[in-house]
Amino acid sequence: MNPQREFINETFHVLAQPITALRATIELGLSKATDVQSSKEVLADCLGVIERLMQDLAVFREIASLDEMPSLTSCDGHMLLGDCMEEMAPVAEDRGIALRLTAEPVAMQCNQLMFQRALFLLLDDVIASTPRGGEITLSLHIGKDGVLLEGRPGTLKGPRKKLFLKLMQFAGGSSIGFVTDCVSVTFLESRCHFPSQEFLHRTTL
Repeated sequence: MNPQREFINETFHVLAQPITALRATIELGLSKATDVQSSKEVLADCLGVIERLMQDLAVFREIASLDEMPSLTSCDGHMLLGDCMEEMAPVAEDRGIALRLTAEPVAMQCNQLMFQRALFLLLDDVIASTPRGGEITLSLHIGKDGVLLEGRPGTLKGPRKKLFLKLMQFAGGSSIGFVTDCVSVTFLESRCHFPSQEFLHRTTL
């Protein structure tokens, strides 16, 4: 199947679900003898479905905007990953979740902007689904095929998973896998060296 046609068909399929749920909620609300309180409950349910629909639309809009493969440059891997985690640290702290990062001083070939967008999407989704008191870990080290990024937990579903995959591909990642609640991505190692050459272990509570 043509990739563009496949993407359009998947988009309509995903968006049809909340639209159908919204219609069913409205029809059920109209069929009942309602008072002010029950009407508010129906409207609240509708608002929740609309919020889900808007989120899905935003995801598919971003996927559709990714047309051309961006250029890759040599990036300081552990500094880039650390900056992404520090940006999300206040969100995790507010939910009582620990962020832990273990990273070697490695240089890798990637597109920094796409990498940051992919990590934000992953952390935002995982933080939202991790119970209070839980822990999220990211690691970056040299693997047998290049620079290996691993995240636990690494669960993503639906259109957000599709967007994460495409963002990581555009960031220069390959061999992207989701296995036993872990996500892993491999990047090409770069021969460039950066000032921060000591092993880094960051912990954000």
